[in-house]
Amino acid sequence: MRVLASVRHVRNIQPIEGADLIVKTQVDGWQCITKKGEFNVGDFGVYFEIDSFVNASDSRFSFLSKQFMNWEGKFGARIRTIKLKGQIAQGLMLPISLFGEIQEPFDGMDVTKLLGVEKWEPPIPAQLAGDVVGGVPTFIRKTDEERIQNLIDKISTHIDEQIFEQTVKLDGTSMTVFYVNKSSNYFTPNNTGVCGRNWQLRESVGNSLWHVAKRNNLIDALCNFCEKEGRSLAIQGELIGEGIQGNNECLKGQDFYLFKIWDIEQQKFANNEDFKYVVNALKDCGATMHCVPSLGKITFKPGTTVESILAMADGPSLFAKNREGIVFQRVDGEFSFKAISNWYLEKNQNR
Repeated sequence: MRVLASVRHVRNIQPIEGADLIVKTQVDGWQCITKKGEFNVGDFGVYFEIDSFVNASDSRFSFLSKQFMNWEGKFGARIRTIKLKGQIAQGLMLPISLFGEIQEPFDGMDVTKLLGVEKWEPPIPAQLAGDVVGGVPTFIRKTDEERIQNLIDKISTHIDEQIFEQTVKLDGTSMTVFYVNKSSNYFTPNNTGVCGRNWQLRESVGNSLWHVAKRNNLIDALCNFCEKEGRSLAIQGELIGEGIQGNNECLKGQDFYLFKIWDIEQQKFANNEDFKYVVNALKDCGATMHCVPSLGKITFKPGTTVESILAMADGPSLFAKNREGIVFQRVDGEFSFKAISNWYLEKNQNR
């Protein structure tokens, strides 16, 4: 479960020019806007990440009443990126004194479930919903990259002096195609499938994920390759195009763009070399393979900051002038994160 609400401490507080009642408050790599005098540096608070959905029945969120909406049968507010007095505000930081149910707080404490916070998701278009088989199989890791703002304390150990592949983050919907070999410890009779972000879907007329998977020959190619090499794999990427997330790329129709390969038997992501090998092998097996655009490799130097990485997020996309952001994947496949463009978050805050 994604950590949406957590105990965090204030790292820095800065005034805002022309503002007497509010200040910029740094929470890890995030910039929040809080009331002047509400926090001191080092204070604990409860931080609600972007796209947290908080319930209107909790009076502590009544100040968000102008943002209340109905979502999946619930009434509440979605926390989003906004701009106040010319400053970006990402997420919500509230004093921990408001939350008496939090006992023995510590930095990083996950209170998502305790406070009933859910992950807001945009409504799923009919052509993407389909007939659900069940959840994404537990032997496949979901595609949900951590934001750089949450990794401020991990930069020196996981990012500094490491080589990363940079790829454009396309704005679409998650799609996974998998095949489990009969020799695998994870084999079940339902060993081939197509999944969205949260659900495995049954093949049906009109479902876009299955349509593209069949049209691009992804399923047969993956089955043939895995049978030949005795492997079990899940190819994961983004389905983009008409009817999906505003179609930022202005693509005619819909298509699949690969960004990761999950080795089911090894329970890890393919490294850079194996990724390229599998992609070429699937092409040889007759699959139409598109990969998300690569921006080349980068080695982060000591002293790299969250701000310097976020500054890289803006730029052109696959076909569009502006992209959603960049995904950085370490070439060994063991660590990855994303940097989302603040421009893009502002532009699409109502979606």
